[in-house]
Amino acid sequence: MHVCGGLKPLALHNGKALEISRELIREKVAGQERVAREQLKEPAAADAIARLREQLATADDLDTVRYLEGQAARTYWNAWNQVPVLFPRKDLERIPNRWLYFGTRHSPLTGQPRLAINPPNAILNYCFALAESECRLALCACGLDPGIGFIHVDTPNRDSLASDLLETVRPSIEAWLLDWITREPLRRSDFFETGAGNCRLMSRLCSQLSETAPTWGKLVAPWAEYVARTGG
Repeated sequence: MHVCGGLKPLALHNGKALEISRELIREKVAGQERVAREQLKEPAAADAIARLREQLATADDLDTVRYLEGQAARTYWNAWNQVPVLFPRKDLERIPNRWLYFGTRHSPLTGQPRLAINPPNAILNYCFALAESECRLALCACGLDPGIGFIHVDTPNRDSLASDLLETVRPSIEAWLLDWITREPLRRSDFFETGAGNCRLMSRLCSQLSETAPTWGKLVAPWAEYVARTGG
């Protein structure tokens, strides 16, 4: 078992940080490619993402890994922009137009995903928070410090290694959400909007979504073990 806090210096010294980062992002980008091709039915976007995934194998520094991940994410989320969001007919007069499409992942309130302005993005944010908690637990179970990562810059208010690990499961959460919103209408009563336009989840929906946490935990556990095994 690794001693908490000892992984990053060792991994940076022996080159394992780059290997781990490439593999975590490769898993994420492969998942994005699969969602774009199979669920979004966007073959051009999927092909572009596949080319970026192939380049990861020869990325020779962390900045290149981050760049390729960013390019893949831009292509991927552009393919989501016009995904329709279903609501019951009786709710349509009571919701803003921006709730009817997935739109952009970046909220105009923050320039980041934080403070989403429509239901699907708010749901993603909540589920990513659940999955990040599962990442922390999985890393601690492997004797790793969740706060010391490779891909994400270490900051006092972020568990960087947990954020790194979360990358592997993001496409699975997104695929699950996409399947949900294209099959089943959301309910206006499960959301409310603040005066600033931030879309928030009501407690009933939060409770329902919290039941997905064990699923994300099972998906991240093998990757936490991979990081612990490879980083040593």
